[in-house]
Amino acid sequence: MKPSYLLLIIFTFFFASCATTTVTDVWKDKAYQGKAQKIVVIMIAKNPDMRNMFEDRFAGELQQRGIDANQSYKIIPLEQLREKELVKSKIRSSGADTALISRSVDTKTIEVYRSGQIYYDLGDYYDIVVADYGHAGNVEVAYLETKVYDVKTEKLIWSSYSKTERIEGEQQLINTFCKIMIEKMASSGIIQ
Repeated sequence: MKPSYLLLIIFTFFFASCATTTVTDVWKDKAYQGKAQKIVVIMIAKNPDMRNMFEDRFAGELQQRGIDANQSYKIIPLEQLREKELVKSKIRSSGADTALISRSVDTKTIEVYRSGQIYYDLGDYYDIVVADYGHAGNVEVAYLETKVYDVKTEKLIWSSYSKTERIEGEQQLINTFCKIMIEKMASSGIIQ
């Protein structure tokens, strides 16, 4: 089998196994004309490790775009997230102009069928056929809500609802989700 066909097959299987995120709804306050310059990222999660992984990844992706982004877990301990006035005070004192808050609104397990494909290698001496006949299985789906608030006015300026199929582990779900949310925020004009 030619190396290029082997790579095609490997990449197809790899990408078929990754998490996928679909944005189901996006809203932006048309009156908001600014761009977020300094963002505090907050993930509402019961598990502190999940919160930290999410906030680290989201802040890292924003920083790669030149945005000053900070993780809330560095200034607000998990047990204080329920204290609304304290959280608002700590966000304001951080110097942030916007707060991004994300939370899971639901999780479900659904049965899915992934259809197969057939690949041909029409080499000089013989034909090789590789077939993936597809498979059925259960997939966890996480439904998330992401909102961005203007810190000064405390007004909602952007929101999104999404669903992410979790085929790989937590880190893959977070990576995929953060990339897509940042692309949506940029296309809405909230960030650069």
